[in-house]
Amino acid sequence: MEILLVGLSHKTAPLETRESVSFLNDQLPAALPSLKEKVGECVILSTCNRTEIYAITGDPSSTATKVRDFVTDFHGLAQDAVSPHFYQYTGADAVRHLFRVAGGLDSMIVGESQILGQVRDALSSASDGQTVEVSTLGLFHSAIQTGRRVREETSVGRNPLSISYAGVKLAQRTLGDLKSSKVLLIGAGEAGRLVASALRTVGVADVMVANRTLERAEELADYLSGRTVPFDEIQDSLSQVDIAIAATDSPSFVVTRDMVERAFADNREAPLFLFDLAVPRDVDPEVASVRGVNLFNIDDLSAIAEENLEDRKRAVVEAEAVVDEEIEKFMKWWDTLDVLPTIRALRRQAEGIRRKEMARAQAKLDGLSDDQMAVVDALTRSIVNRLLHDPTSSLKQGADNARLVAARDLFKLWDSE
Repeated sequence: MEILLVGLSHKTAPLETRESVSFLNDQLPAALPSLKEKVGECVILSTCNRTEIYAITGDPSSTATKVRDFVTDFHGLAQDAVSPHFYQYTGADAVRHLFRVAGGLDSMIVGESQILGQVRDALSSASDGQTVEVSTLGLFHSAIQTGRRVREETSVGRNPLSISYAGVKLAQRTLGDLKSSKVLLIGAGEAGRLVASALRTVGVADVMVANRTLERAEELADYLSGRTVPFDEIQDSLSQVDIAIAATDSPSFVVTRDMVERAFADNREAPLFLFDLAVPRDVDPEVASVRGVNLFNIDDLSAIAEENLEDRKRAVVEAEAVVDEEIEKFMKWWDTLDVLPTIRALRRQAEGIRRKEMARAQAKLDGLSDDQMAVVDALTRSIVNRLLHDPTSSLKQGADNARLVAARDLFKLWDSE
């Protein structure tokens, strides 16, 4: 069996394509079981910058086709519109990719901190959907461990960057000093919260929160020392603020061109900085044509990403070394998975022989006490364990297919399950 990854990201696909194949949180409970029926155990990792599907398969080529078909069918897309943007990795290459993703090394902002939580959430969703088994659990637990080590042991972790950092940088470049700015946060999720928190750290004092669920808006407003506004009054709020951050899980536009034009109807002269963090997007791209509006989305972070990469090359070298160590450990564990059925069959066979011979001997050893029989039983177990120790260790250390075939033939294990 092999690890297969099929996906696309900010490196291979434009925002329009990424948002067309993204899986919203409320879509995963339906998507994961449906995908499992086609490919077996699987995990879907879907963020603003990537949609990736991990599967365990004996036929990577056929399974990759099924994955691509599933993605396009689920979202009602044409194959030729999406297929050119997909990448595909198998085996150790797929492992390396996931470990680098978890460590923030494949992110637009190198070292950004949100992706590790998103990897953890992807595993949690797959566990809830019962689409993971030992193989994928081991793979994702190792990826999460890699991400933690990168953050704890390298400069990437000691100087964490994120989309929130980039958002503040963009706002400062556009508006200058932000201390007197008013901010509207649309949505009460993690991404928007981080950007709003980052704005507070540079002196922004006036923050309003609009969310469909009032309770969540109140919780976030309290955390940010801000205030709430009704979700249906977003248009009015846009006329009052300097910065608006849209980060909801809506499948359709939350901010339209008409809303923004009405917000500017009172001859407003101050520019409006609009940052759309959502995938699919919350803000109609046509808003960018409204005079006085500066609209940015996830892909507009590329310039800051390039600056960030130059500053963090040394940290990346440290992090790549951690990734290499964790890949080596994982692949050793992975190689044992093919061996385990043979080792279990060998031990099951040996235990069956031991029990049979013990029963035969017990009939001839009439008069032994229970304690004495326990000594004999322990002795035979010890002999079996000693005899199997070297063959078991040898199989674990070099578990190629030829050795497995030879071991099953030598010990007549072909009929063992």
